[in-house]
Amino acid sequence: MMDNLKTMLLVVVVAVAGSVDLTAQVSARDVPVVNQTQQRFDTGQDIQPFYEGWVGNEDGSFTLHFGYMNRNYREQPNIPIGPNNYFSPGLEDRGQPSYFYPRSQRYTFTVTMPADMGRTVEDALVWTVTRHGSEQRAVGWLQPEWEIDENTITSNGRTGNGRPVEEMFANQDPVVAVSADSTTVAVGEELTLTARLTDDALPSQLPPRRSRPTLPSLTPPDDLPQTPDNVRWYRKPLPPRNGLSVAWIVYRGPDDASFNPIGYQRAVAEEEPVGRRGYFAAFGPLSSESQSLEGDGFTLARFETTVTFSEPGTYTLRAYGCDSMAVVPADIVVTVTAGD
Repeated sequence: MMDNLKTMLLVVVVAVAGSVDLTAQVSARDVPVVNQTQQRFDTGQDIQPFYEGWVGNEDGSFTLHFGYMNRNYREQPNIPIGPNNYFSPGLEDRGQPSYFYPRSQRYTFTVTMPADMGRTVEDALVWTVTRHGSEQRAVGWLQPEWEIDENTITSNGRTGNGRPVEEMFANQDPVVAVSADSTTVAVGEELTLTARLTDDALPSQLPPRRSRPTLPSLTPPDDLPQTPDNVRWYRKPLPPRNGLSVAWIVYRGPDDASFNPIGYQRAVAEEEPVGRRGYFAAFGPLSSESQSLEGDGFTLARFETTVTFSEPGTYTLRAYGCDSMAVVPADIVVTVTAGD
């Protein structure tokens, strides 16, 4: 009797298991929230635009800050300005990016609104981005709790580096001027970009970081590759703690570009402290390719960067100039032809 019952149960289990569609796809949206932090997707996810907050200007106008979250770890989509990337009401193009780097990209751009902008959600400026059929929005309006200032922007942008708040408000933004050898280049040809930064004497220079003691058994050798060494995820570059610096990205365009050097070029050398390997990739020996070609590195610096393209099209290249606290964008448009 017992053996027959076991056989019947086994037949039922096999029948149920055989009815399961093993090819069924599970949407990330259906994964319980408690488990979603464990999910990492290289491609296939959407873009979530951010509204970061607003700043009141001296002339009565308002500056609205926006950023975005690309939920992919690898995919860097181009979403042209239009039905899948637009502002409303009014002008669709408010200076938003069309090329999206992976993960969180905060304080990417600003939109200036007139003094008579309403203060209710019905007066909001809405940025809509649609990717893979998923429409996401950022709703920007003058809610009092969303008023931000230099301290908020600097702290969230991770460029304060522990300096006093008074210095954040006293610091003046650097002035960034950019140019290129030519505004037209062919695929595979090298183009030289120049960025010239001028600034006041602030912020003050920080002393070198102190070494962090570590056990010898936990210190990896210098020649050890990253793990896994055959997988590279995008890492957003951070500006150095001292001096003027600049980093170039593709802000709008059909594809990424190859910049040399990559990341922030800096005018002031700062060695990476012992025990902090991998935490502050922007710091280290100052190479000849990344150093300033002019000025003292604090009030004046000039950098040259080369770029090559693999796809034709119209590109907006953005330089982020930084005085080690405030980050200021400057753009240049380049037309890339297919060549011979």
